Amino acid sequence: MIVIYMLFYLLDATILASFFMLSIYLIPLFFMIYGGITYRKENNGYKSYGEAFLVLFIIAITSSLIIDWFGYALFKVIDPGLVEIIKEATIEKSAAMYEKMNLPEDQIEKQLKILKYTDFSPTLKTQAMRLAGSLVVSLILSSLIALFVRRNENTNNNIA
Repeated sequence: MIVIYMLFYLLDATILASFFMLSIYLIPLFFMIYGGITYRKENNGYKSYGEAFLVLFIIAITSSLIIDWFGYALFKVIDPGLVEIIKEATIEKSAAMYEKMNLPEDQIEKQLKILKYTDFSPTLKTQAMRLAGSLVVSLILSSLIALFVRRNENTNNNIA
């Protein structure tokens, strides 16, 4: 995940300000599915919903922590100037989007002014909010994927 994050950064830092960046979250999704199925296979092909959920949740939250904290380190330590690059790219992309939406010029200016004065620097508070959001998404995804990964052992005892 970090390799892909760095690849995006090295290719064109403005990618980090695009919706394309969401594609990095496909990697944890793959690991959740693959890890859940592998864990089930290693345990005689059976895993309860609760066990599957726990494994998937650990994979999801670990992935989120890695991605979020690496992003924090990238913006704070590796390249502090990246914040301004992302801010400018966001303003440009937003302006183009607003024009496509045929917003009145005064509304576009108002929205762009808000973006101009927004602080894009990551803080511990924003990281905590990202972690909270990641926690919620991890819970939801883990719950859904666990439905497909689980396989309960057939415990029906037929009494004749």
